[in-house]
Amino acid sequence: MRILHLGTDSFGGYGGIALFNREFISALVAHPACEEVVVLPRLIPRQPEAVPYKATFVTGAARGRLAYVRAIREAVRHGPFDLVVCGHVNLLPLARLTGQSPLLITHGIDAWKRLRDPISNYLVHKIRGVISVSDLTRERFIAWSHFSGPAFVLPNAVRVKNYGVRPRRQDLISRWSLEGKRVLLTLGRIVGTERYKGFDEVLDAMPALLRTRPEVVYVIAGSGSDIPRLKQRANDLGVADSVRFTGFIAEDEKPDLYNLADVYVMPSRGEGFGFVFLEAMACGVPVIASCLDGGREAVRLGALGPLVDPTNPAEIRVAIEDALAAGALRTIPDGLEFFSYENFERRTHAIIDALTTTA
Repeated sequence: MRILHLGTDSFGGYGGIALFNREFISALVAHPACEEVVVLPRLIPRQPEAVPYKATFVTGAARGRLAYVRAIREAVRHGPFDLVVCGHVNLLPLARLTGQSPLLITHGIDAWKRLRDPISNYLVHKIRGVISVSDLTRERFIAWSHFSGPAFVLPNAVRVKNYGVRPRRQDLISRWSLEGKRVLLTLGRIVGTERYKGFDEVLDAMPALLRTRPEVVYVIAGSGSDIPRLKQRANDLGVADSVRFTGFIAEDEKPDLYNLADVYVMPSRGEGFGFVFLEAMACGVPVIASCLDGGREAVRLGALGPLVDPTNPAEIRVAIEDALAAGALRTIPDGLEFFSYENFERRTHAIIDALTTTA
């Protein structure tokens, strides 16, 4: 079995989608029937990690749109492929260049409503099947698209061995003036198009929280163009002295960042899943998620952490206070095993078997 994977980024990429793609490709090449996975990335923003055996990573595909089109045509010329994977709804128009019905992967808010491109809205009816990272994303995709074909849920995987409970790094404590503080943390891209992540909602809860917990500091981790607005909002709320902005966090520094936190809180409204919750829990950090989006599935509908209504600042504050009051020794929850890579690989193989059996 030969597979063609069209993705935004994977090896050498940042963030949850890139990580999902890396794990998905690793699971594909581990399938007993797989001979090769040809990977065409649109972007390679950093030095790629080691590419797994049986995966052919075409770096030249990332040199612009025309280069990507040429890479697709070259791959098809050296086909055939038993399966084409389209790793994002925005790539559907390019996926049709393969001449095959692709397996579409949907991650979150981009797939929750009709697409801006009319061609893509048409093409969703030509796909071979759809994989969504959460039940919520699958349901919302099907609701608007009326897709009636095979639809699978494949939640993100976390490799706990890459994280773990660690001593807090003194240099990071000094860098962000966290000595003697109780730390709340949210990590994500800080841009206007992703204000749904919950930074504002935690800031709104801070004035009341600081009246009873003056030692609390809210660490907003990540980079992006919306930082000046959030800084002004913190200032307007009178909590600027209790808010820290870290800027860009490198992948290899993330476990140490999580280990600074007493609570990871992200009362978001538009997360398709929320891989950051898995990372925080893999570091033994208690998490607070939203009841309104895919974050609720990352915490197993409340089994791994409380759910809050992001429109209710008092509810967010109470959940934070409860988590801080618990003060338990940080431990990795047993239920996190549900999201292990081994289970991810098993689910991936079951999906591939279902599709190829019915093809």
